[in-house]
Amino acid sequence: MPGLLNIHLDGASLGNPGPAGIGLVLRPERGPVQEISEAIGQATGHQADYLALLRALHLARELGYTLVHIHSDSPLLVRQMRGEFRMRDPLLRPLFREAMKLARDLDVRFSEVTREANRRADQLARGAARGQPPADPTRQEPPGPPEEGRREAVQRSAGGVVYKKEGGTLKACLIAKRGGLIWALPKGRVNPGETSEEAAVREVLEETGHLAAIGQRIDQIDYDFYWKENRTLYHKVVLFYLMPLVQEAAGPRDDEADAVGWFTLGEAWRKLSYLNEKKVLHQAQRILQTAKA
Repeated sequence: MPGLLNIHLDGASLGNPGPAGIGLVLRPERGPVQEISEAIGQATGHQADYLALLRALHLARELGYTLVHIHSDSPLLVRQMRGEFRMRDPLLRPLFREAMKLARDLDVRFSEVTREANRRADQLARGAARGQPPADPTRQEPPGPPEEGRREAVQRSAGGVVYKKEGGTLKACLIAKRGGLIWALPKGRVNPGETSEEAAVREVLEETGHLAAIGQRIDQIDYDFYWKENRTLYHKVVLFYLMPLVQEAAGPRDDEADAVGWFTLGEAWRKLSYLNEKKVLHQAQRILQTAKA
């Protein structure tokens, strides 16, 4: 069973509000250090801090951790999450409520640290806000010289918002993982020699058992992460498509998902565990509403 997961996190905004990014350094008791540098669009600095926290809490749940120690150099975030400061900012309130909801399912401790102690998370967040790939994280790992032989690789995945109309109501298909703790859009790796569209159709069929067609491309999610275990910096690209249902229960599904369900678009948005996938679903909803009009 996983032990304690330490997470250093930070958010950065160029303009406040302006182009923003988040940075996370995950240090489990056992296993490799993982770093995440992700652009989040336009946000204030405080919004970026909370979005970094939400990303961290979602990751902890996805990885199976219940004991989590959050390290942040934001006194506001730490003291609000501890209940020492009241939440008064209407722009932050929805993020705060979602963070509190996620934290209730975990044993989370919040610590306020100095900017120097949080330096690597700050670098990752600022790099993401500027659209820069993260610097070699081994340079931040004392003692000794930088690690030799770091590799870079691209991981490509594809999936979609699978939808159907039921009694005049649009519904989207989600999959559950970790015993229902994580709800997500169906997606998976693009195999060699396979197009992104082919991968999306295949992954939907394998994970949900439903056959869906490619409607149109919605959006893509990009982020970088570093696995110290194989000394590789990965750039992850996930393409999402709008996918109308062709045949329900068209074939057996694999064991990637613990459960598969249909939800109204509002229910699906609330259930989704990942912020980026919530944005994808919102874009899909706008496309469908425009087409209906």
